[in-house]
Amino acid sequence: MIELDAFAADCRVFGDVELGEGRLTDLLNELAELRIGNAHLESLVDGHIAQADELVVSRDELYAVVAVGPRGSAARRLHTHASKVVAQLGPYHVAGSIHGTAASNPLAGVLRRAPWVPLTDAVITYQKGAHAVSEGFPTLLINRALASSIRADIDEATPHLPWEGPETPLAKSTGALDLTSSVIDEVPDETD
Repeated sequence: MIELDAFAADCRVFGDVELGEGRLTDLLNELAELRIGNAHLESLVDGHIAQADELVVSRDELYAVVAVGPRGSAARRLHTHASKVVAQLGPYHVAGSIHGTAASNPLAGVLRRAPWVPLTDAVITYQKGAHAVSEGFPTLLINRALASSIRADIDEATPHLPWEGPETPLAKSTGALDLTSSVIDEVPDETD
């Protein structure tokens, strides 16, 4: 048994799920429905909590799930590189890193993966009543099938040049440089 912590359209879902021998990602990708014991649903509107001894939830009702449990066989792991991405899933905005092999584009590979995609160093942001909430997790599984967008995090991908300070606006396009402003260490010509 593992403790489930999931995000649905209008509530957080907590409870116990029988994992079996695999990983949580495998379970979510294989089963159409999850049987949750000792379920607690916390409303995102007003925070009230509903409880049930047992609850059956379609995996298609869950936008994201906090990854817990075993990571899978170490023998099957590959050396990967990470790309920063942002995703919009219903009421949730998620930023994190997606992983792929050195020869692949991890973002392009999202469409070839099973629906549940792991993001590491993830931050999920959502409204809880009148308050914006941001929570960070080492690994968050997102339901690609419910995502309205998954894209490269342009702000993270755009490099800062050595002469740029924190107040320098970033170029709008990956790899583009702002050539309209002066370099900080330029000395103005006093003959003008």
